[in-house]
Parts: sequence; structure tokens; C-alpha cells
Amino acid sequence: MRIGVRLGWSNAYGVLLDRRRVMGTATVPMTGSVSATVASLLRDLARTKAPTVESVTWDVSAVLEATLRSGDDDGRTGHASGWTVPKVRSVAAIRILPRAPRGFVPGTHPSDLVRSLVAWRGSVTGGHDLFGTELARLDSDTAADCADVAKALGLTVLAVTATGAGATAVHEERVATRVLEVFPSARLCLSHELGGLGLLEREATTIVNAALLDAAEELVTTCESATGRLGQEVSCWFATADGGRVPARRFHRLPVLGLSATRATTLTGVAILAERPNALIALAGRSTILVGQVRDGLPHVASDLSGEFGARLTTPQPVVSAHPVAEAVDAATWLAEHPQPIEVIAPLDEVGLDVAERLCSANSDTLMLTRQDADLAAVGAACTESSAWLDLLVPVEASDELDEVQSHAEQQALVQVATNGARPGSERIVRSTAAAVGYLRICRLQIRAGSGGEPEDTS
Repeated sequence: MRIGVRLGWSNAYGVLLDRRRVMGTATVPMTGSVSATVASLLRDLARTKAPTVESVTWDVSAVLEATLRSGDDDGRTGHASGWTVPKVRSVAAIRILPRAPRGFVPGTHPSDLVRSLVAWRGSVTGGHDLFGTELARLDSDTAADCADVAKALGLTVLAVTATGAGATAVHEERVATRVLEVFPSARLCLSHELGGLGLLEREATTIVNAALLDAAEELVTTCESATGRLGQEVSCWFATADGGRVPARRFHRLPVLGLSATRATTLTGVAILAERPNALIALAGRSTILVGQVRDGLPHVASDLSGEFGARLTTPQPVVSAHPVAEAVDAATWLAEHPQPIEVIAPLDEVGLDVAERLCSANSDTLMLTRQDADLAAVGAACTESSAWLDLLVPVEASDELDEVQSHAEQQALVQVATNGARPGSERIVRSTAAAVGYLRICRLQIRAGSGGEPEDTS
């Protein structure tokens, strides 16, 4: 048996006997700390006469998002429900650039969120081009100076982003080494660990990840402790926005992977409950209908999306379009005009249920309503599998060379899935694409790997 738990304005858990039958779900209002409420929730579950629990997968997206929104508050942020969330961590950001353009203010970023998370910014000479050729010699002394400033300011988390790190991580790693020589207790986030093409996108993702490290530490400790109450053999996982899951040790280091996970787990949960692994799904809420797609039971995802906060991140997120609707009649008009046939609809709340039911009444031949007492995101979290995502830049001279490089990268992704705890032999490539970068002899590889199921049809 698997358990999925969603933490948010209310807690919910879903218990799965298999990928088709939901044993039971529950929604529990937040009445205190995350730790106390979660412990009580799982303690009640443990009293039931249930089969042996295999794993618990936690969807903590709402907690991470609330943490990012807590940046303007003092201390910890409280809500009417009594729930408190960790305070976001201020970050020192270091850019590695071959030279600063005219009018450049070190570390500036177009995202309001990113600017709010950075308490101090510095720059170091260095960096590479997209072929991995060094553009400027690395100034290690300036890197040490940056570490001294961060230490003096009490900033213990540093985000390092280098020009060309998508092609080679050498300068980021050398800066990390130099920083730790001066500031051994510093915690570092390096942009190449998250992948991606654009400097600003990689920097945004790295800074957000760095700002969430403290929250992740608290969440991992809490969730592992609560999971342990179900037995020492029960594994603890965290849902990710690519529709998969990662073990606690990886989530502890890369919490940004959990942002927008609820959209992914909700789409997965609907697909499971509707028994429609390939479908265009609508999620009806109070004033908005969200539309996303599942392929082989996994949400369709992409990188470089703006997400909830308007900052473009290199980590994969579900491709979801939002359509505001005032009432069911507006939704019916929108549904009739939608360019692709929507096959399944599910309510996100009571108002959404009314919209969904009226739409299904008018489109009973083409639209399927998934209405169950299950929490959709919790069910989806329970059904997630180990996953990995690679976003790499590779120089290639010929097509046969690309095949070899791509095959090697796919093996890297499969190894990461196995390392993340997949069942032996279940590792698979979900999607593998290679796209030329402009007119250069460089390709961008994006590889999505998971466990179980069948590969996506990318034709």
C-alpha cells in the first residue's frame, strides 16, 4: 500500500491499494504546527487495519510557496488556520561573468521574487561560452572576497551562477571550493546542478532553491519523523513538479523541484481515478478552469515556465493553461470553442463542482466527470514514481556523434532514477529530445526519465 500526503491550507492523505483502487482518503484542517498535525494524521492512519505500508510521498508545494511569500514578514508567518510556515532564507548571489556590460548593476534580475530573496550581490570575472571555451580567467581572489562579505553580513547561503555553466561547471566548482576555504560553514547552490540554457533562468532557479533550503530541512525532518511512525521499512519521498518523486536526501538539497508539484499530482490523481492515462484534463475552480495534459499517466511538462511567481525557472513544471470563467454558462461557451477536445473534468472545490457537473450535463457524450471523495493531489502523490530530468548543452560535429552523446546522457538519467530509489529494472526514458541552439554546432538535450510505464510518443 502507498500513501500520498498533501500539505497546504488543509492536510489530506490518499491511500492506494493499487493504481486503480483508492482505499481511502481524508482531509484534515490545519490546527497547529505542520509537525503536530502530520504526526496526528499518520498516527490515525496507522491504527487502521490496512496492508503493509510501502511508502509515503509528500506533496509540500503549498508550504514551499507560502515560504517564498513570507519574505516580507518578520519571523515566521501565521495564518488564520493556525498554520505557521518557515521564514524564507535571504541569499548572497554571485555571478561569474567574463565582463560586466555597460550600465550593469551587479546581480540585478528582472524577477521581483528573485530580487526580494537576494540580500547581497557580487560578481566574479570568469565564465565559458556554449562550447565550453573559457572566456576569461577565473578571478579566485574576488571569489574569496565575496565569501568574506557574505560571512560578515551573516549570509550563510550562497547561490553561484556562471556564464556557460550549462556547458561546463568548472568555474562554478572552483568558486565553490574557494568560498568554502574562506567560509567553511557556508551552504552553496550551484546553477549547473539544475541545468538550463539561459543565465537569468538558471540564476533564478538557483536563488529560489537556496532560499528554500531551511524550509526543506524542516520539512524533511518533520516528514521523515512522521513517516517513521509507520515502520522502519516505510520509505519517505517528496513529489516533484515533473510528475515524479525524489527521496528525502535529494529533496533536502534541491527543494525547488517541489514547487508546482500540486498541479502535477492533481493531474496524475485525476488520470488514475478516471482510468484515462492519456487525456486532456480540465480542473474547475471558483473562477478559473485549468487545463493540462497527461500522457501515459504523467503530466506533460516543460522547463523555462513562469510558474506561480512569474519567475522563469529551469526546473520542469506542468504545462497548464488557465481560463477565467464567471459561471458555468461562460465555461460551456469556452469549452465549445476550445481548440482541443477536453475529455475529463474534475472539480477543485465546491464551486468548481457545480461548474463541472453542468458542463458534463451539456456534454455527456464527450466529457467525463471525475467526482470522488478522494483528494486528487494526495492520490496523485501516492502514485508517483522515481524521476529525473536533465537539461544539458553539448557541442556536436555530426549526427552520429549526437546519437552517442544523447545515449550517454540518457544513461546518466537512468542512473539518477535508479539512485533515487526506483525498483530495479523499472528505469525508463520517458522523453529524450535534442534541439539545435541557433546556428551553432551545439544541441540542447532535455531528458525525462522515470520508472515503470511506457515512453512518451514524441512524434
